[in-house]
Amino acid sequence: MKSDIAALYKQLKIEKANKGEVASKFKFTDKASDDYQALLITMQEVSGRIKSIEATIKELEHPAIADIKTESSTTNVSPFTTINIETIWAKPFTFKTLNPAEFKQWDTFLKQQPSTSYHHSIWLDVIKKSFGHNSSILVALDQNQNILGGIPLTFFSSKIFGKFAVSIPFVNYGGVISNYIDIAKALIQKTQTLCMEQQLSHIEIRTMQDGLSDNSLDKKVSMVLELPATDDALEKQLGTKVRAQYKKAEEHTPTYKVGKLDLLDDFYKVFSRNMRDLGTPVYSKTWFENILCAPDIKSSILVVYMNHKPVSTGFLVGNDMTLEIPWASTIQSANAKNANMWMYRRILSYAITEGYRFFDFGRSTMGAGTFKFKKQWGAKPYQHHWYYLLANETEKPELNPDNPKFKIFIFMWKLMPIWLTKIIGPQIIKNIP
Repeated sequence: MKSDIAALYKQLKIEKANKGEVASKFKFTDKASDDYQALLITMQEVSGRIKSIEATIKELEHPAIADIKTESSTTNVSPFTTINIETIWAKPFTFKTLNPAEFKQWDTFLKQQPSTSYHHSIWLDVIKKSFGHNSSILVALDQNQNILGGIPLTFFSSKIFGKFAVSIPFVNYGGVISNYIDIAKALIQKTQTLCMEQQLSHIEIRTMQDGLSDNSLDKKVSMVLELPATDDALEKQLGTKVRAQYKKAEEHTPTYKVGKLDLLDDFYKVFSRNMRDLGTPVYSKTWFENILCAPDIKSSILVVYMNHKPVSTGFLVGNDMTLEIPWASTIQSANAKNANMWMYRRILSYAITEGYRFFDFGRSTMGAGTFKFKKQWGAKPYQHHWYYLLANETEKPELNPDNPKFKIFIFMWKLMPIWLTKIIGPQIIKNIP
């Protein structure tokens, strides 16, 4: 098995090098020539071979991924809406880029579409206010100038990480919204042109939709629990091992509060300390404050206390039927007291009380520790499909802690005092989506 995977990685490296050579020839070839069309065909063939090899590697390394669709399909109602591949527009359309002054047109369109809260322009406003990044929305229009679909894009530019764009940064979900599969594919293909025109290294598009383009990253899943109607029903469906863990925390008489700005300081105290311990630069407190203050974002904070001190916390965002926990932290010393388990049990009770049907534990890598933690609660995996439109690069960018290049940085960060990480961290993390 290991020898087969090693051989596939070797072949993948060769094919990616081939793709790089082909890509480098485009800039020197006339678009109207036969040679340019031949290059396009060659690029499609190479991309197809790369996608096939990556799929085989994924199946060999993570056989459980093949079961995700089967496992998640047992839920009658999915927490995620994907585009029906049989729904085709097949009529003329044009592209347009909406600037912030035109975002209301996009929000009006979203009222008629199933989408995440992150697609709404309020999140682009919060990102601009918190990090200074500009955003635009690429849309497809019919002949009457009605929106058929679109992709919100946020643009990054820094000396360390270069120029690129993401849909949508700092959160788990984004990407293309449309009722038509051909429009969705055309929008993603159009971002390739934007990538070249604006001299970006890449554009990253975060979706839950398979088959929209080549060069995707599929190793992440969202772990989602379908909630019963009552807290008593949840208590019965949770396994004895899970119940024993969160009940053990009660020996330390924990308490909790749910609020907004009134709990921000306690949240950030735990969050910033935990990020330091993980070796990860911390967001500024302003980012969370701006989310909490945004009138159209359903957000709240839950904090667990032991001995009257905050030890575990979760930042919650509600969207339609789903309550999500994009950010959660527990002080390491409190893990031995099962504070983290107790916190999640309180959050699940809160989600049921608030009338949510699903609880989204957030994304994880298949088989990783966080994946196993979430699975024990009964959460099911839903696979992410992140697409990368590249300029002249042959490797997908990985601006995340999983990248081996950041190991030394992570080690050094863990040694820094917390007060210093609060100063330096926000300046670094604002350019890591």
